[in-house]
Amino acid sequence: MKSLYLFLLLNFSIMAICAQSAKQSINSDSVSVESSVEFFTYNGPYGSMEHISEPAVRFILTILNKGNNPIPDLGVSNRSQFVNLYINDSLSNPVSMYNGVEATNNDHMLRKNVKDTYAWWVFEKDAYANVFTVQWEYMGVISKKIKVNIANRTTEVIR
Repeated sequence: MKSLYLFLLLNFSIMAICAQSAKQSINSDSVSVESSVEFFTYNGPYGSMEHISEPAVRFILTILNKGNNPIPDLGVSNRSQFVNLYINDSLSNPVSMYNGVEATNNDHMLRKNVKDTYAWWVFEKDAYANVFTVQWEYMGVISKKIKVNIANRTTEVIR
């Protein structure tokens, strides 16, 4: 009996681990995943500094539900589960991407033809390289890839 219990416990544990690492995905016809990049000047307090004015670059993810079933919005808890940021084709999910306060007045689901947007930014001086690529993923659907040139402050869609 003890062996059976251990066998069942081991099987359950393995199934739970596999389920947590399984990537959730959605039909790419049901959702539109768009990526854009914009340059701006950050004006305001930052950390212990009262006021700064620094060039920065913003990476913007926009999703649109094109299907009939609701999909998760881009609130902080859903971002940690369904969103990935790729820099130079490598997964690069900064911890600050999962910080935020959500209003809890809705069910965090997007109905048909409803869109949601999330933006994450870095100071240009802290950017990944002088030239790099940015791409978003939402529930297994990948956005177009954008090449960012910090020195020239330009962007180019690669695919």
